[in-house]
Amino acid sequence: MDFQQLEVLEDRIKKLISSVKVLQSENDNLKKRNEDSEKTIRQLKQDLEKWSKSAAEHETMQDQIHSLQQEREEVRGKIERLISHLEDIENKL
Repeated sequence: MDFQQLEVLEDRIKKLISSVKVLQSENDNLKKRNEDSEKTIRQLKQDLEKWSKSAAEHETMQDQIHSLQQEREEVRGKIERLISHLEDIENKL
């Protein structure tokens, strides 16, 4: 190999080294972005769990409210019938 071929080879090696450094930097940036994304995903999963739990609790409360409203209507009906019976008794006296 002559000197000129060595210089060409050296230039190619320098370019390759430069390219490798750029690729390493890009890889480091991508790793960082990936870690940030994983952290965000973990946080979103935790938030989703909280919201799911809140939604389930909300649904349970809605069911309880509905049951209480039905019970209230039943009690109201019983009271109205009781008042009606008492009025009937009072009118008979």
